[in-house]
Amino acid sequence: MQISKLEMRILLGIAVVVVAILAVVIVPRLAGSAPAAQSAVTRVSPSPTAIATPAPSPTAQTEQQILDNIVASTVSVYSVLVCDSLTEYAALTIPEIITEVLAEYPTTGLSEQSRQIMAQRVLTESAAKSCPDQGPRVAAGITQG
Repeated sequence: MQISKLEMRILLGIAVVVVAILAVVIVPRLAGSAPAAQSAVTRVSPSPTAIATPAPSPTAQTEQQILDNIVASTVSVYSVLVCDSLTEYAALTIPEIITEVLAEYPTTGLSEQSRQIMAQRVLTESAAKSCPDQGPRVAAGITQG
């Protein structure tokens, strides 16, 4: 069976579209980057005289912003899986689970302290979102660890 030039061009076009979709949609999510919040353009100081300051550029994110983005994207995508794992690994303590998560979850641009905070927040927010019955276990484990 031989493929005509037209069929070859159609297949090549489909391949280009698939690669473009992967490059634009899937790869950034796998890398752990979440879209930056576009709604906040200025920051307001808590004093009575509000001073508007420009928002930092998306390329120069602070460690807190990176942490917030990782937590938000992880919870929105994996909260059900986190809850399933909490149920499956009921014999493990929360500090042991956090150690396992940190050993397997790649985080770039975060200090060790922020990595700990990230794991705790992901567990806490995932439990609140998808398995409130695990909330007390997670809270007790985090205070304990």
